[in-house]
Amino acid sequence: MIEPMVSRLKSAAAPTRRTGLLRVTRIRREQELKFHIDAWRTLAVAVPMRSPEWLLEWWRFYKKEGDELCVVLFSDPTGILTGLAPLYIEKTEKQRTVRLLGSGEASTNHTTWLCSPGNEIRIGRAVADFLLEVRSEWDQILLESVDTDDLAIGTTVEHLAKSEQLVHKTPLQNCWKIALPTCWDDYLAMLSKAQRKHCRRMQRQYFDSGLVKLHMVTKAENFPRGFEVLLKLHGARWGEPDRPLGCFSDQRFREFHQAVALKFLRRQQLLLAWVELDGEPIAVEYQLADRSTVYSYLAGMDPVRGELAPGNLSVMAAIRLAIESGRQWFDFSRGDQPYKSAWRATPTSCHDIRIWPDRIAGRLEHGIWGMRIGTEQLRLRTIRWIKARVSTGLIELGRDLIRQLGGRRMGPVKTMSSRTYSQPQKLQHRLLQRGGI
Repeated sequence: MIEPMVSRLKSAAAPTRRTGLLRVTRIRREQELKFHIDAWRTLAVAVPMRSPEWLLEWWRFYKKEGDELCVVLFSDPTGILTGLAPLYIEKTEKQRTVRLLGSGEASTNHTTWLCSPGNEIRIGRAVADFLLEVRSEWDQILLESVDTDDLAIGTTVEHLAKSEQLVHKTPLQNCWKIALPTCWDDYLAMLSKAQRKHCRRMQRQYFDSGLVKLHMVTKAENFPRGFEVLLKLHGARWGEPDRPLGCFSDQRFREFHQAVALKFLRRQQLLLAWVELDGEPIAVEYQLADRSTVYSYLAGMDPVRGELAPGNLSVMAAIRLAIESGRQWFDFSRGDQPYKSAWRATPTSCHDIRIWPDRIAGRLEHGIWGMRIGTEQLRLRTIRWIKARVSTGLIELGRDLIRQLGGRRMGPVKTMSSRTYSQPQKLQHRLLQRGGI
């Protein structure tokens, strides 16, 4: 399967040049990439958000007028593709920015240069050399959601900094992953005593009893039903008056995910599952998968059913399925929600990285951006200081006031378990948790 691709690489319409022992090919038109899709998939090692299925679908939905594709291919002397930088140049009236395909609201995680194992430093340097060679074509480089320990992009940034380019890293919320054991009982042993007891109770009381049932999209015929459940329950949890479907209220976001999810379904990499109580969906998980990892992307739940902890039910079912399918990792994606550590996930820090050329305009923007980030970090520290000293009730009162004045909610729709119960509700909740009713 590689050989035909190699011969096409050598005869690609895009201009090529050599950097050391690497041949560099810049792709500006999407149709030229059709010759390299199989090799791209090989380098991506089936990681969904690094695949052409995700990144090129993103380009079709999110490219704007004036944006220019800039996918850079690196091949060895025999013509075999050993690296790929999935880039484009965003052009506005004021600025030209080199960005990663998949940037922005699509929330692509674990971004990196694609390369064959052991070539991370080599490809990282080659990408830096390419960006320096074309520096007259850009005013800024923006690399979003990069893991701090990513060697390939880290090498590029280091090389650019040594070449006197101006670098700024903005910390983001962490990505959280669980290192999965080989069986469910071993996983339960990893949890705290309270969490382990809670999982066993949920399994016995809800799944083993047949009170709730797990459904999963496995064929194109039942995809519309699964996607409908996702929209409904995500909106129920995260919807607002002006955005009733949460993230999916944006038509482009909704249509992108509908298209890309179908692509991954055909490649058996989509995990779209929900749990039902009395025939009604109460929680849903939208996930992608490769051979080693399940990536949780979005979820939803019915807040009215909060006393059943539907979010815990769907997460537990998803983790158990990941273990039974032989995966080694369960990735909660980015966000520092406290529940992730309760499931024994550990954090990986990540950053947005901005780079400017060492010119007057670049130095000015670098300084302004540094002040802006410093101000935002001061604001967040102030909020944390206030939260540590002000009662929860007063904070909730302030949030309600902000919501009434601005029409926007600060957080998800509250579930039954996070509300203040009346005495009958408290009794019912305790009986449910103890299996009494």
